[in-house]
Amino acid sequence: MHFHHPDADPLAACAALRTSRARLRARIAALRAQPDDVFVQDFPAVVAAVEADFRREEALLERLGDAALHPRRADYAVLLCALHRTLPQIEGGDVGLGRQVADALEAVLSLPWDAGTEVAAATRQARPPGTRPQHVPAHLH
Repeated sequence: MHFHHPDADPLAACAALRTSRARLRARIAALRAQPDDVFVQDFPAVVAAVEADFRREEALLERLGDAALHPRRADYAVLLCALHRTLPQIEGGDVGLGRQVADALEAVLSLPWDAGTEVAAATRQARPPGTRPQHVPAHLH
């Protein structure tokens, strides 16, 4: 893997991305547990959180020089397109659709984000046994 920045740490990046995904999934789980009226009201904020999370992931992976960044961006675009296409219907009160979208989004975000990427391979090879990942600067979270 080629890193664009000498201070880029794939171990810390993977830890940061896993943490970010876990927070996002927790937010979606909390949304799914809400009564219908609160669900409809809170859904747009969750869409905004997904957008922000994807932007942070892209920035971090770009900093690392991840070769899978472009296909990942394409995947993000598909997900965001689906969210934005369904958002008006959900805001209009289609709770059933909203819950289906939230279920699907949670399922997609539960997939290992790093499966098959160079970042994942680098982390498996780079970490000596018994070591912990380094801290990722706050601006990359």
